[in-house]
Amino acid sequence: MKQLKQKPFFVVLLVLFFATHGAVDNFGFIYFSEVIKISLTILAAVLLFFVLMKWMVKDAVHAGLIVFFISAWILFFGAALDAVRSVRFLKLLHSYSVFVPFMLLTLVLFVFLIRKKKSWFSGLCYYLNVLLLLYCVYDISVLTIKWMNSKSVAVKNTAFNATVVKEKPNVYLLLFDGYPGYRSLKDSFAFDNDSLYHFLQSEHFIAQPTFSNYNMTYYSMSSMLNMKYIDEPFVALENTAANDQQRIKEIRNAMVVQCFKQMGYRFVNYSIFDIADEPSVKGNSFVVSQATLLTNKIFFNKLIKDIGWHFISGKYKIGFLENVYRGDERNNHFIVEQLLHDSTDTAPGFVYAHLLLPHPPFFNDSLGNALPAEKVFDPGLGANKAFFLSYLKYTNHIMQNVVHSICSRDSNAIVIVMSDHGYRDYQTGNRTEPLQFNNICFTRFPNGKYDSVRAAWSNVNLFPFIFNSQFNQQIPYLADSSIFLRDKKIAE
Repeated sequence: MKQLKQKPFFVVLLVLFFATHGAVDNFGFIYFSEVIKISLTILAAVLLFFVLMKWMVKDAVHAGLIVFFISAWILFFGAALDAVRSVRFLKLLHSYSVFVPFMLLTLVLFVFLIRKKKSWFSGLCYYLNVLLLLYCVYDISVLTIKWMNSKSVAVKNTAFNATVVKEKPNVYLLLFDGYPGYRSLKDSFAFDNDSLYHFLQSEHFIAQPTFSNYNMTYYSMSSMLNMKYIDEPFVALENTAANDQQRIKEIRNAMVVQCFKQMGYRFVNYSIFDIADEPSVKGNSFVVSQATLLTNKIFFNKLIKDIGWHFISGKYKIGFLENVYRGDERNNHFIVEQLLHDSTDTAPGFVYAHLLLPHPPFFNDSLGNALPAEKVFDPGLGANKAFFLSYLKYTNHIMQNVVHSICSRDSNAIVIVMSDHGYRDYQTGNRTEPLQFNNICFTRFPNGKYDSVRAAWSNVNLFPFIFNSQFNQQIPYLADSSIFLRDKKIAE
């Protein structure tokens, strides 16, 4: 008991609570090794801060209290902001311009107050030690129960017969995120896009009459790569971060990849997702998973993600921020370079490339010229049709180069060029704009087997179509439908 009043164990317990609580919130979506690695890194930084503060104030408890409140403010900043934004009558605090100064003021007042009230040290030390100890015990208990109750869910395998497969050409899935279909561009942009269709036709592609099943990437790719609709419970108009993580987990166990591996294919992952044992293209801002689940709400990360774009140009420019924000551009360039120059030496191979093109942010104009940073990272430009159309024309150029390169060096390959959903930023009163599901899908089958093409079908049936027509399978098709999704609002 005496030790709890005299020793600032709460400094270490704070880090333990941060790790265990994050692990509870993200159970099943994050590796234990990631939690340990992040925890040790944060603990080292906090202890170093504590040693420095103790040297300054000459008292362990006093130093511990300062370190605790500053560290808690940094570690739980995003969670605190989200909590405040969920309360309507606290609307005044919802903006960064008010919330950050408010939090800083409370921190300064606390540091000033405890400096004057040294008689509070033992009481606060005891309270924080006991409180955090109870929190940690509770979270560890919850983690233990979840671990004991967790059962490896048996994946329902698609009836796939690898023994009847006769030919094994390389297969390329080239996914262009958010690329709208012909009707969407014609009706909403007054752009016919005929030049792209003529080019693909010259490369022996067939335009498939497909549409997307979902208007969100995680759902669309999970459904397509598992050849089934999402069967986990979710509320379509209140999509949550937990729903997204479940979709990412489903993509990680993609049935399509398993089917290719049954046939002896090598899987090459140039996507934004971790799939099977192959990691994603790192550094993309689109997928929050694994380590970033714990760290994305820490003060610095939250600030950079939400308002950092204000400081990438102009008077208040912070040099390194533009480099951080250009991660998606670097990934796109890396993927394109791999597709242009890599050859599948170890055949056969299934290559999945996922480019955030023409998905915003828009880095280039139609001629490939770089746009100024203040335009690239302005969130308002995502719905600007002129900028989108210009970026789409740039995307067409990239697409044509990649397709021509692959078809030239691997003439026997099956190549699929498609998008996960259509354009989503229609500024209309119809929130469930049907054109959001109008996407593209082109297939190139060197053997010319298109016998099973139907009048209209959706993304969920793409790989059953591929496997049935090209690999002698008999996978049943699903009824085609689309589901409109919308993220749950944190605050009104």
